Amino acid sequence: MKRKVLSIILVLLLTVVGACSNSSETQGSADSNTTSEGKKVKLTTAVFAADAEATQGWMTEIAEQIGVEIDIQVLPDGDQNEQLYKTKAATKSLPDITLYHPGTRFKSDLVPEENLVDLTEQSWVKQLSDTSPYSIDGKVYGAPMGGGMGVGIFYNKELFDNLGLEVPTTVDEMMKVAKTIKQESDVIPFYVSGENPMGLNSLGLASFAVDEAHNENLVKEINDKKATVMDAKHFIQSHQMLEDLNNEKLINSDYLSASLEHAITALVEGKTAMFLTADFITNLLSASYSDDELNKLGFFPYPSEGKNVYAYKPGYALSVSKTSKHQEKAIEFMNYFMTKEGQQIFLDNNRGFKTPALAGLELDTSNSNELFKSMSKVYAENTPIEMFDGTLIASPGIWGSVVQEMLIGDRTPEEVAQFIQSTIEQNAKAEGVPAFTD
Repeated sequence: MKRKVLSIILVLLLTVVGACSNSSETQGSADSNTTSEGKKVKLTTAVFAADAEATQGWMTEIAEQIGVEIDIQVLPDGDQNEQLYKTKAATKSLPDITLYHPGTRFKSDLVPEENLVDLTEQSWVKQLSDTSPYSIDGKVYGAPMGGGMGVGIFYNKELFDNLGLEVPTTVDEMMKVAKTIKQESDVIPFYVSGENPMGLNSLGLASFAVDEAHNENLVKEINDKKATVMDAKHFIQSHQMLEDLNNEKLINSDYLSASLEHAITALVEGKTAMFLTADFITNLLSASYSDDELNKLGFFPYPSEGKNVYAYKPGYALSVSKTSKHQEKAIEFMNYFMTKEGQQIFLDNNRGFKTPALAGLELDTSNSNELFKSMSKVYAENTPIEMFDGTLIASPGIWGSVVQEMLIGDRTPEEVAQFIQSTIEQNAKAEGVPAFTD
């Protein structure tokens, strides 16, 4: 089986390309692509490592289209990149163009009304189906970087076909499928990548969407302190399922040390049957495997007990810093990105599965393989529910480390929910949310 080495890609994604600073350039004239010193305007930005290669590609190409340069700092994934952005916001030193999580973290960490340019009057805003992840008090401070990201289960389509298995639509069916795979093959039924605790959040994000499908007021009730995460029965059930899968040896034995790279290799090489994760992994899949290899895989949403939903995260928020010395050029960059031409550049530079930020655009998707087409079908046939970490009144943090503790027997599924609830309450109180400070 011919493939590129994934470790090379991961090392590339963690490489810092350049320092992000607004102080290195001198303000030029409003209409000029050059500074008063005759140098080409250089916009600055900071991007997350997981999307770095693709982001560098489309950002550089769009910068060329508007006649400027762009200096891109690659931030490591995880808590560190969030802390760096929060520090830059607090010290009024954000890059010209920011790229950050939408929803709750965008609003609390970057404090847009203080630090970001109001983009409400830009023409593309009217084309957005939902501006809530990027707005405060009716003012829009960000544009979506693409159509967003879904969470689901990548699976070995050939194995399912050979064993006559149907895609599970309930948790009970998922357990039965896993047991059948163990009984009738030597393939690991369900893969868990626990090396990075952040990856263990995915199960909770997927299952909480099912809770919201069954109770559309759940997040509002939690935000109003009339309910808690412990009321999310499907969230707790999903972690009980994970505990049962572990106890019955239906997951990989090295679940605490297994990396994302290990999971991807096991999936494509047919060593595991199912892996639950966000669809950003398609960037890594496409960079390392051929379409023929990827076409052996399928994709289905986390079982929603008849509700036909999936957990969805809006595209990262692209914004312009108020402290930028090149605000007009940064806004021009944003506006070009939100055109049909800009969206085509965005798609062309992403090897993985991506959708445009604006619906209804007739873009060239001829390079889409069978896996990506099946993902498009799943998303079209199911209703997206925004991930709860972007809609809660305060950040629930990263709870993957508590899931690790659950897997080794030190916590229960209920205690995972309790931990998240405590984090929400602590953060809401620290931010002065009335319902949590009384």
